Amino acid sequence: MFLSSTIILLCIAALANFWQPRGLASLVTTGLCGAGITLLATISHHPWAHLIGAIGWTAMGLIALIGVGILALILIAPHRVVRKHERLTVGVLLIVWAAVILNIGWVISLLTDRFDFEIWEWLTFVPVFTLYIGLIFGASLLGVMRACIMHSRQADTIVILGAGLLRGHHIGRVLGNRLRAGLRLANQQKTPPVIIVTGGQGPDETMSEAAAMAGFLKRQGYDDQRIILEDRATNTRTNLINSQRLWQRLPHGGGRVVVVTSNYHLFRAEYLANRLGLVVGGYPAPTRPTYLPLGWSREFLAILMLHPRLHRGVLLALITVNLLWMLS
Repeated sequence: MFLSSTIILLCIAALANFWQPRGLASLVTTGLCGAGITLLATISHHPWAHLIGAIGWTAMGLIALIGVGILALILIAPHRVVRKHERLTVGVLLIVWAAVILNIGWVISLLTDRFDFEIWEWLTFVPVFTLYIGLIFGASLLGVMRACIMHSRQADTIVILGAGLLRGHHIGRVLGNRLRAGLRLANQQKTPPVIIVTGGQGPDETMSEAAAMAGFLKRQGYDDQRIILEDRATNTRTNLINSQRLWQRLPHGGGRVVVVTSNYHLFRAEYLANRLGLVVGGYPAPTRPTYLPLGWSREFLAILMLHPRLHRGVLLALITVNLLWMLS
């Protein structure tokens, strides 16, 4: 029973990823299949299955621990998570804090007799919706791992995505790592590829990100005749749209196009490219470990904002079901 069920769940996950290799839905399906296998392994009578269950619970525990850390970072230091021209409103932060408090109260009420659980049953939608967000969080982490492992190695055109400049015109570590990764990929090719550097000028910058990036590549000795600037984009979506207009003018439509960006950002970049109908590969740039929590906090908020209507719909559906269940 356990073996056959596991094979079925693995096949479902494989088919989902084959059908949607860069989608979020396939990753959610993979996460649910993994959780199903873990539960089946836990209740199985086969001794070897318990090892699979232990691995599964350990993986889910690590994801939960990372999620709690990211949540704490967002709540404690929202000014560091969002960029200068963005902000987390007081209302949003209050809602998140309220959700955290309600989740803690619901769990304590469930595990102890200190609270009246009948009252908390009216708020069952809160922990269920939190599990839903947690599932998306875990799926997003799987997406980052998948994008980094299954990265491209051959390129005719390389698109390096910009990042903010320090003090208005200096290349920071994040952007520097992206540029060095792009050069590393370019130097691996038999024929030097065209490199498109993309990034506009922010309100606190004295030059466009693309201009600073092109200067960096030229100083590293890359042929400036094979560097193209896209200096109007303001986010990842416009990075891709504007860069496509440039690579389509190249011979053979740019050939094999590969997008280079930070490892934690690669999944969302590929996902957005897929939604735009662009056939591109991805190549990850390393990120220093101390910056990863901050970068991933910002990235996960951006991933959530890809489908705000879906999340609102799920929340309203859970509230409705909760009310009908309590009134029945």
